[in-house]
Amino acid sequence: MLQHRFFISTFLFAASCNSSCFAQIFQNMAPAWGIVQQNWNGHYGAAISTADWNDDGWPDITLGNTSGSLRTFVNNEGTGFDMIGLPWNMGSEVKAVIWIDLDNDGDDDLFIQESSGKCGLLRNDGNMSFTDVTSASNLPQDLTEAAGVSFGDMDNDGDLDLHLCRYLEYPMTESPRDRNALMRNDGNLAFTDVSASAGIDVHLRLSFQSLWWDLNEDGWQDLLVINDKSGANALFQNQGNGTFLDVADSLNMNLVMDCMSASLGDMNQDGRQDLFHTNTQFGGDGLGSKLLVQKQDQTFEELSEPHGLDIDRFCWGALWMDVDNDTDLDLFVAEHDFLSPYGENHLYENQGAQTSFSFEAFGSEIYDTDYLNAHVVAAADFDQNGWIDFVMHNVGNHATRIWMNGGFNNDHESVGIALQGTLSNRPAIGSRIDVITPDLVQSRIVHAGENYLSQENEVELFGLKNQSVEEVAVHWPSGLVERFIAADHGITAMEQHLLIEGQSPCVQPEFNHVVCGNSVPLDLSVNVLAPFEVHWQDETGEALNVADNFIWEQSMGNLVMYATWNGVTTCSVLHHIELESIPGDYDLNGHIGSSDILILLSEFSCLGSCAADLNGDSSVGIPDLLMLLTFVGQSCL
Repeated sequence: MLQHRFFISTFLFAASCNSSCFAQIFQNMAPAWGIVQQNWNGHYGAAISTADWNDDGWPDITLGNTSGSLRTFVNNEGTGFDMIGLPWNMGSEVKAVIWIDLDNDGDDDLFIQESSGKCGLLRNDGNMSFTDVTSASNLPQDLTEAAGVSFGDMDNDGDLDLHLCRYLEYPMTESPRDRNALMRNDGNLAFTDVSASAGIDVHLRLSFQSLWWDLNEDGWQDLLVINDKSGANALFQNQGNGTFLDVADSLNMNLVMDCMSASLGDMNQDGRQDLFHTNTQFGGDGLGSKLLVQKQDQTFEELSEPHGLDIDRFCWGALWMDVDNDTDLDLFVAEHDFLSPYGENHLYENQGAQTSFSFEAFGSEIYDTDYLNAHVVAAADFDQNGWIDFVMHNVGNHATRIWMNGGFNNDHESVGIALQGTLSNRPAIGSRIDVITPDLVQSRIVHAGENYLSQENEVELFGLKNQSVEEVAVHWPSGLVERFIAADHGITAMEQHLLIEGQSPCVQPEFNHVVCGNSVPLDLSVNVLAPFEVHWQDETGEALNVADNFIWEQSMGNLVMYATWNGVTTCSVLHHIELESIPGDYDLNGHIGSSDILILLSEFSCLGSCAADLNGDSSVGIPDLLMLLTFVGQSCL
């Protein structure tokens, strides 16, 4: 299991190396590492997973192919891979292979979907042993042409539900088996088709892919479905009652195009997730791929051209990743051109805020564009040197590529974050991770099956440039928001860290540390959910009742907040309360009134050091009274 794992020392070599150390930044290591696979006659690509399914802390690779078999390559601690067989071979192209803990028992089960529409589920029994539970799972077996899948907790019950995409062939029919399917997880690895009752089967489309994320941040996972040729993309907003409503029109997300993939990432570092859609040269409403930038009101604006991403080629899988560890997301786009023998893949560098986040293609000195029939791409740090790598699945006579990142001749660092849910689903799918450094906040969403026919490694790699991590905030699907203070949790650069729900050293309180005078209500509310309990006490150790308004009866002092989870104290935070006063507030109640006038009159004619001396002339007289009268009615609130 991943705990605090250090990135290996190859980073140090890359950081001190100059441009002469290697011809290219990325090197194809697939042949040297024993991964030689060709996917003959594939139909729009086969599946990739880079999940660490054996939980040894190193990303593995699982590949589907046209024959219906799976090839799993186990990572030998960054030195190569060993291929093992899995009990699955049904004879049609594997479109989805997702390693995911569906029963929350601590190990990854294996979900498979073939192009024939057959779904499979292998329960992980540990020790490299699996049981085929497909029959008991109630997963579809006779749906028409299948494509991508995605997992998300649609009902917030702590287990993962499943959306299946159907890519139909012409002519399209009206049979229910031709429609996308939403499968609710009922526990014990059994699913129920709730497509009709949920309202997601309203469109008959050529759907390639879907992804889950809480777009409107209401605590419920929404569902994006992208479509080829047949109609607009859909954004099914979760109503919180088991039903969904397509709101793509109102959010300006209803693109009509030959859409193959939708990749989610905060490309402009404003805290909001943006979407890159791949397209063909001649499909849909305008040419080229599309970039939807999310605005503050949660609607989207198409801005591919001004950002340099209006790519006028046949594009398939796309992936946001920070390849140079400079804190902003770069973009890899896989291409397969039907009109010519090969497509030309491209890796686009994010130029950052200084150029309004424009993108420019890396040259051949960084990455060999490599004319291939590419469809699918997935990323992981395979050798754990602190730099993101990626694997690319091709079709025809072009074997799989593993592009290893040798570093960009700089001293940029990174940090890896993995999550484990307790109140939420154990893989923590649907969580938002905010890595906070002195200059910015980087936000990522945890997915399973979000990119075209692929699954990403569970460790999210954040480039830091030369900054240190101050804290990591995690927004869990359960609704719990935890802040993991870096100094308290040992979160440092060039390490990978596992953060477990409910085990942060502190829960972020929501109240003002500065009070207006004596007996002024303090807000003691805390942003936590059950089973967290919060207890307050003053500096004397006296317990205080948690209430929306508590009267602080001292001019200053300390409050201590204790947060317990299942009876165990997880947080103990000291809050120093300071008095904020205004001139003339003699009774320290936060405002100027009649009681303050009476206090001044009681000290009238005082000489020397007098509390009621407002003008500082060492006496209390008419000038002080006149000044106080001008303050009557003022308040520090």
